[in-house]
Amino acid sequence: MALAELSLINFLASLYPPTLTVRQVSEITSENEQTIRNAISQGKYPIPSFKLGSKRLFRLLDVATYIDELCAIDPSNPLNRRRKRGRPTKVQQQATLLSSMPTKGPSNHASNQG
Repeated sequence: MALAELSLINFLASLYPPTLTVRQVSEITSENEQTIRNAISQGKYPIPSFKLGSKRLFRLLDVATYIDELCAIDPSNPLNRRRKRGRPTKVQQQATLLSSMPTKGPSNHASNQG
């Protein structure tokens, strides 16, 4: 997962500065600007922000972390799918059997021949 985070951060860093405005965050997250402002004023917006003068700013790292968290809990993510009910298929049984078998190291035939 660290590799995915780095690539997302690198991608966003190539497009945006290290600190983001509400407009830029709305572009990234596809949320309406006013929705973000309303959630901030209610203290319910999940991405931390800070004020610099009169501007509300977000750290790029916080936005990337938020997106990664959304991907981690997304039910369409194959890693989050529940196992099907019932017996596993024959292919799944064989794959489990093969993964549990110990692997033999490389045999050294030259030393056995003497």
